[in-house]
Amino acid sequence: MSDVKPQQAAQRQFGRQASCYAASRPHATGSSLQVMVSWARPAPADRVLDVATGTGFTAFAFAESAGGVVATDITINMLHEAQRLAADRGIRNIRFLQAAAEALPFRTASFDIATCRIAPHHFTSVPAFLREMRRILRPSGRLVLTDTSSPDDTDLYIWQHEVERLRDPSHVRSYTPSEWRRLVGDAGFMLEELTTSHRSELVFSEWMRTAGSPPEVVDTLRRRFIEASPEIRDAFRFREVDGDFHFSLMLVILLARPA
Repeated sequence: MSDVKPQQAAQRQFGRQASCYAASRPHATGSSLQVMVSWARPAPADRVLDVATGTGFTAFAFAESAGGVVATDITINMLHEAQRLAADRGIRNIRFLQAAAEALPFRTASFDIATCRIAPHHFTSVPAFLREMRRILRPSGRLVLTDTSSPDDTDLYIWQHEVERLRDPSHVRSYTPSEWRRLVGDAGFMLEELTTSHRSELVFSEWMRTAGSPPEVVDTLRRRFIEASPEIRDAFRFREVDGDFHFSLMLVILLARPA
């Protein structure tokens, strides 16, 4: 049993793969980003916090309309890549800061919008993260969040969890939509919107390359895909194109306000 803590695993994983995530198509694009911006409606007077910013794509999207954005991440190399990309794009209203999602170094009620995209499945404690988001938001604030989600079916959940853990040991778990509803409520939010109609469209070879998976892991995962049951193939929308697997993972996107 490994004694590496989830935060250390995440720093190790994303520290060595930061440049790959800077070029990752699913992180840079995708309909979830547009949904988050449209639901949050950032305005010039708004102060935005983007938690687990990675290489900054969510922060960049909100910086277009908000007065200022603070973007945090636990991994310094990811922040360096985000700073580089922001400079390349001429974005000047973002401040980058290293911080853990579960212990944010900000005063209570100091932000209008809090965002987090495709990251909570790596967090040590999603309840602690959500309590921090509730704490730093003003009473009129809003939380917009996207993450990969798991089906309620046990067999499908197990297959997805095992595949994700093999690919990336810093993965903790993906939560089901019903779990997100409970977690958000327990943290003191009122859930206004939740959708699972958007998906993360992935290509097996790119997915492996982004994670930096070693050849033996790639081979093991390829066998898992080849041997997958019809139910798994249907749930994750497998397609074989030119010898590669195209598939998708369900996303949960939500909007919540302090209760």
